[in-house]
Amino acid sequence: MTFIKQSFCAAAIMAAGAIPAHAESLTMLSSWDESYNAVPVFAQGFAEKLEENSGGDLTVELRGPETVSPFEQLQPVSAGLFDMLFTHGAYHLGETAMAFGMDAVTDDPEARRESGIFDVIDGHYNKRNLKLIGVFSAASGYHIMLRDSIGEDGALEGRKIRASGTYHDLVTELGGSVVTLPASEIYSALERGVVDGAAWPVFGAMDYKWYEVADYMTRPTFGVTNLSMFMNLDTWNGLSEDQQKMVVDTAKELEVEGRLHFEDLWEKEDKAMQEAGLEITQFGDETAENVNAIFAAGIWKQVEAKAGDDGKAFHDLAVEKGLTAE
Repeated sequence: MTFIKQSFCAAAIMAAGAIPAHAESLTMLSSWDESYNAVPVFAQGFAEKLEENSGGDLTVELRGPETVSPFEQLQPVSAGLFDMLFTHGAYHLGETAMAFGMDAVTDDPEARRESGIFDVIDGHYNKRNLKLIGVFSAASGYHIMLRDSIGEDGALEGRKIRASGTYHDLVTELGGSVVTLPASEIYSALERGVVDGAAWPVFGAMDYKWYEVADYMTRPTFGVTNLSMFMNLDTWNGLSEDQQKMVVDTAKELEVEGRLHFEDLWEKEDKAMQEAGLEITQFGDETAENVNAIFAAGIWKQVEAKAGDDGKAFHDLAVEKGLTAE
């Protein structure tokens, strides 16, 4: 086959992936497999609810991180090789931090949409040939697992904390130093004392058994864990107006229902962690009062640095609407 024919075939395959076939079967990349508790609730839940709401007219097939690395998924969805993406904004910080900013926005699904924030974020991703479909809250935020309790400093002075870019500014502001490690190495690093703690969403200790190598978890928690869902813009434009409305309405339903599910799940998780032996260690009064604002400031710093004018517009709107810590 000649180079020209090969190029034509490749283009045809990409085009076919960007515009749904008559059966309207969509492919969704997920940054996690189904063992992560948000996947059954939000990704699989969206697929099931959309198929039900559409009477089978719209179906979604999930593909996990074994298909494409979680940190490299934005581009193939933008190019139309897949129709949808379920991810976290921190997973594509190398390209933009726009969706990441939602972790600093008040956990109120309806207020978020009514504020105009969705439109600002959507417009930013439109430039990358993506459509924002929904942002799903896990009804909980982040904390730090520690080998030893909070000391007299009331913060993290002198401690080595495993942290990704999500927590970098918070950890350093509280006097700690950041150690970068993949999640797979957190257990052994805590066990051997390579790190004094690890920052992570409040969900995770039970699944990864970190309670075996860390004795404490910090309170209050900070931020809000959010998962974002995108659709390739060509795929979106190829849907009828009724189908588009059905997709968005399904996401809206799940933003509310899924959050309620996670509220209940969080209560059970918190109880299970304490029963497993994890003790709560409180930040000092001054740190506790400001920890959420410190975390938010670190988020907005990255959003404005990596999303430019759109990031600033997002931050300004969140402040104007009273939907972020200051």
